Amino acid sequence: MSTRAPAHAADREDRVRTEVAVDLGGTWLRIRTGPGETVRLPAPSILNRPGEEPAALLEQLIETLADLVPADARVAVSCGAAMDEEHGVLHGSGPLWGGGPDRPVPLRALLTARRPDVSWQLFNDVTAGLASFVERFARPGHRRVVYVTVSSGIALRTADLTERSVPVDAHGMQGEVGHLPAVSTAPAAVRALSCPCGGTGHVAALAAGPALPHVAAALGVPDPEGIRDALPDRLRSGDPAARRLLGTVVEPVAEIVRTLRCLDPRIDLVGIGGGYAEGLGDPYRAELVRQVGEVRSYADRGGAGEGLRLCRPGEVDPMAGAVALSRGALTVTKR
Repeated sequence: MSTRAPAHAADREDRVRTEVAVDLGGTWLRIRTGPGETVRLPAPSILNRPGEEPAALLEQLIETLADLVPADARVAVSCGAAMDEEHGVLHGSGPLWGGGPDRPVPLRALLTARRPDVSWQLFNDVTAGLASFVERFARPGHRRVVYVTVSSGIALRTADLTERSVPVDAHGMQGEVGHLPAVSTAPAAVRALSCPCGGTGHVAALAAGPALPHVAAALGVPDPEGIRDALPDRLRSGDPAARRLLGTVVEPVAEIVRTLRCLDPRIDLVGIGGGYAEGLGDPYRAELVRQVGEVRSYADRGGAGEGLRLCRPGEVDPMAGAVALSRGALTVTKR
């Protein structure tokens, strides 16, 4: 007697094995089906649609994903938001929704209600970036590895490779450093800049990509609105205003790295990624290493560049990281 499943069941099983990777950021929504081409759309976010209500942006996100994901797929989503990965609940995201929504968003439940045929697994984008970074750059003997993203927002995640885990708190959170007060020696006008989350003087308000023109304006840099495109050339030419601007936006990130190293000597590798830092490239890395390497007391031992990697574009792939997490490469563990 044959144990072969009916053709329609076998077809369904094949469809379930279709893996879809999604990267939800403040600027772009990217969707990749298996080895196929990546579709890139402007994210339904407050960054792209200033003034729109968070509820409307959320509905557009759900509708877009529901329309584009194939039947019976397994979807791993890298989410640019603070979240509880165990329950698929998003606590908030400045780049996506600004200061809203007023309550956590049960995104996995909402997506499942709209497309119950699909298996939805949601991960924080920095956790996904960490998984990708670990897969590519961790070496035997590494105990803890940190990945920091500097993009439309700023956050970090730490993996304990001795137990292949990413520890989080009871709410599923770890490393939301973009919303800590920035350590900065910049003028008061810079330190008073607003963060998309509604706070003031946060790390993201000074050091994230969307902050650059605001920091430039506060420093009195000419043509602050065009500074994103002009900054690389101005840095290459040795423009002192551009050098000062770079030092200002790097400083809060350098202080995070300095603090990490001070608090946990078991951190063997720190990666800095994200479109903003990667786009500025070598000048960003050189300034970061310079600042981290400043000797201010006996607690500073030098060797700033050791165990510190500024990723190049394409080296870290949050979508691949989300798929790796869905397969158990690292386990997000509540403490």
